[in-house]
Formats: sequence, C-alpha cells, structure tokens
Amino acid sequence: MLANVKNAAAAYLALSLAAQPSMASPLNAEHQEHRLGQKATDYIQYGRCYTIKNGDGEELGHLKSTPSWNYLGFGSNAKTAHFKVCQSLGHCYDPNRSQSTQVLWNQARFWLFDVEGNAYSPKGEFIAANSPPFGSNRNLYPGGAGYKYFVNFWGENDGDYPDSHALGPDKVKLRVDNLRDDKGLVITNKNLKCTPKDDFVMVSFHEVKCSSASVLEEQNPEL
Repeated sequence: MLANVKNAAAAYLALSLAAQPSMASPLNAEHQEHRLGQKATDYIQYGRCYTIKNGDGEELGHLKSTPSWNYLGFGSNAKTAHFKVCQSLGHCYDPNRSQSTQVLWNQARFWLFDVEGNAYSPKGEFIAANSPPFGSNRNLYPGGAGYKYFVNFWGENDGDYPDSHALGPDKVKLRVDNLRDDKGLVITNKNLKCTPKDDFVMVSFHEVKCSSASVLEEQNPEL
C-alpha cells in the first residue's frame, strides 16, 4: 500500500486542512432537538456519533473481505460502522462553541472518526484514503499503521431541505475536500471510493449513542 517514507507529507496535507475554519455555525436552541431512531437525525452536530445510509437504506460499514483494513462499503457484505463527526483532527467538538451549539451549517467541512477502527487502529481512527500520490485503489478505511492520508469531507443538503441553514435532516451530498487528486466519492460494486471527478454520494446520517466514548478519550482526550 503506502510507503512509510511518505507519512510526513500525508500528515502535513491532512493537518493543513484541519487548520481551516469550519463553515458550521450555531443555530437557535429550538432547532437542536435530536430524536434517536427516527428516519434521519434532525441536524448533524460535532461530537455526535452516527451511522450513515445510502439511498437504498444500506448502512456504511466495514467490508468483510478486508478484515485487517476494514475498507468501507455498503450492503450485506459490510458490518455496520459508527462514525463520530469531528470539527478537526484535534477536536471533535468545536472548542469555540458550547456543546449545546455544535450544529453544522449546510455546506460544511468535517472529519469522520471511525469508532471501531481496524486491526492497526483498534481504538478507532479517522477515515483515510488510499489515493494518489500515496496509493492507487482509492479505497476508504480507518487509518492505521503508516497509512494516514486523512480525508476532510464536505457535506451539503439535498432532498427536501436544500436551502436549510443547517446540515441535515434529510439527504446529504457527500464528497471529499482535501485530497490532492481526488475531488469526489463514488460507490463501485458496493465499495465507497474516492474519484478524481467532483462527484457526490447521497447519504443520510442517523444518530446513535457514542458507546465507545471512553475509548476515544483514551486515545485523545480532546475528542
């Protein structure tokens, strides 16, 4: 896969994006109610955990065919994964706002922390890509070992709420926003992959309890 000698460059590319300000902004309190288990979460918030579904209702998960790396994909061959939405690689909550005002604006950048991780990151890790200049198969997976070309995601509303000021509660157009060569996301044979084209995948976020919060805190108290 990726050569360890390239780790420093990969980390620099990812961290340079982490320093950029988010487009997220707080909403009034009456817009922040969350209903676990409903069709889709009202609004996506930093510091909360989610499952992600495609348009067919299939949950994004770890492909059973790649148990060591846990490549991401959909369908019956994927075990459901859980993701914590993070403001940066150093913070899941936005440190400049209270925890009650963490709603993302429509059209926002964010990072996804894979709670389960893989064999190389058993305490969880941010989603990374095997994309140029560090790889070629364009798979997405929890980072691990020396393979940490972390992905900064971009989301914007679609469906019934395209003009909503907050990200969610319906369908979200999701793509990547920081990789050198890849600009979008595609689903190929149920695999979630990066692509050079500016393509979106249509998904919805469904809030779940962050049952592994203590594991996240053990790895990084800031998360």
